[in-house]
Amino acid sequence: MGKGPGVSRKGGRELTNGLNESGSMMASNSTLLRFLPAPVLMAAWLVGCSGDGDNGSGPPPTALAAAQASASGDRQTGAAGHDLTSPLQIVVTRDGAPAQGAVVSWSTSGTGAFMTPAVDTADASGISSSIWHLGSELGARTSQAEVAGGADGSPVAFSATATGDTPTPPPPPPPPPANEVTIQLLTSGGNRFEPANVTISVGTTVTWSWVGGFHDVNSASSAFPGSGDPVSAPHTYSQTFSTPGTYKYFCSVHGNAASDGSVSGMSGTIVVQ
Repeated sequence: MGKGPGVSRKGGRELTNGLNESGSMMASNSTLLRFLPAPVLMAAWLVGCSGDGDNGSGPPPTALAAAQASASGDRQTGAAGHDLTSPLQIVVTRDGAPAQGAVVSWSTSGTGAFMTPAVDTADASGISSSIWHLGSELGARTSQAEVAGGADGSPVAFSATATGDTPTPPPPPPPPPANEVTIQLLTSGGNRFEPANVTISVGTTVTWSWVGGFHDVNSASSAFPGSGDPVSAPHTYSQTFSTPGTYKYFCSVHGNAASDGSVSGMSGTIVVQ
């Protein structure tokens, strides 16, 4: 019997077979789909639906945006060859929130001009900053900040004016307050200085304070002027010691100084280092 097109029965299902021009068997698609299990059909449908999508990659990330910060440092005037007073600043955001970690490149042009740092990373507030060192050219100068990978508003432009004036140096800081030492002049318990002997640094001011009694303060070697005539408490006398050395002092009422500079009675010694 020839092998022409025919119908075979197997398990109660009909499968129509035919021969193509090369003699191979070819199943009819519509017929095959009738006999595929439902789970297989559902899986095929899902694959077909996902084939034209974005492969589950999700929406693209929100683009960065860059702009001058509120304290941008734009349009300053400074001396050529020197740093501008204030740093330049931009703020980098993503969807309105600070873009911490965004990489920003700072650049300028001109002989001797540079930015410090040249590459910066935005902080937790989205701020990136750099100090602009002006070059030797005078007049209008420009610089910019560019966000790596691109951002709306990037590069952010800045301008400055370079002058030939030498900047006025800032005033020196005020000297630290001088050290102070207080020595009391006492009568109760015996006429004495308390403490009688002290060691101080250069520039220290010693203040003698009369707590009780009738006293004065004198230098054994006339190294400082002394307090003058004896007076009763309360009273004070101060002396600043600016030169290193050893200074002996005494009360002329209750102490003494010898010709060799030694002291006794109500007396004391100040060592200045």
